[in-house]
Amino acid sequence: MDWKPCEFEVIKDIYWDNWGRLVKVFRKGEIVQGKLWPDGTVSAESTLYEGVTDQVDTKCISLLAISKEDGA
Repeated sequence: MDWKPCEFEVIKDIYWDNWGRLVKVFRKGEIVQGKLWPDGTVSAESTLYEGVTDQVDTKCISLLAISKEDGA
């Protein structure tokens, strides 16, 4: 599946589940580089926990830019 690099602004703090405990992974106001997938989902590496990547709730972000080139 090909993805496109994207940039988004976090408009609401984002939390991910860590074995039943919600952990903040992005802070409101951050500008983040991520991946936009063909089905409309966005994934990114947490700005607070290096190496931790997952899907981002699109209701909590505002897309700022989408690259025209596919990622690999």
